Amino acid sequence: MLQNIKILKMGGTIEFKDPAYEKVNDLMKLDVTIDSYLENLVNPHFSYDIETICEKDSRDINAEDLAKLRNTILNTKEESILITHGTFTMKDTGKFLERMLVEEKLNKKIILTGAMIPIIGFSISDAGFNLGFSISAFLSVNLGVYICMNGGVFKPGEVDKNTELLRFE
Repeated sequence: MLQNIKILKMGGTIEFKDPAYEKVNDLMKLDVTIDSYLENLVNPHFSYDIETICEKDSRDINAEDLAKLRNTILNTKEESILITHGTFTMKDTGKFLERMLVEEKLNKKIILTGAMIPIIGFSISDAGFNLGFSISAFLSVNLGVYICMNGGVFKPGEVDKNTELLRFE
């Protein structure tokens, strides 16, 4: 069965939305969007629709951005929602979304993912792996909110970003 995934973009390193990569992005002039990455997949077993909520380093996400995210999810017909997000505040947004699902009595699967290294321009990037792993995780997770990073599936309150090891655990 072909699953349809709504992808909501919040920014973050996965698409070079991190001050640490601004000079690199300007120099390389790459199409670093998830849109471009997914368009180049050959015959994927899923369909998707992409919408941008904001394009920010996650440390700059504010209440207005979260309200827009909430409203978009409330008006999204798809059960499976993938949110690309910066890693610094991904856990906080995950907790926000858990509360929202309970308050609104929504039956959705929401997965947040991101990257330590942008999706395009670096051969050692974790972005493509995290994106693909997150998409496949929809087939095995129950309704709720999850963070998928580094080959792991976590509940937002049960994971931390380890900046020394550059992974979530």
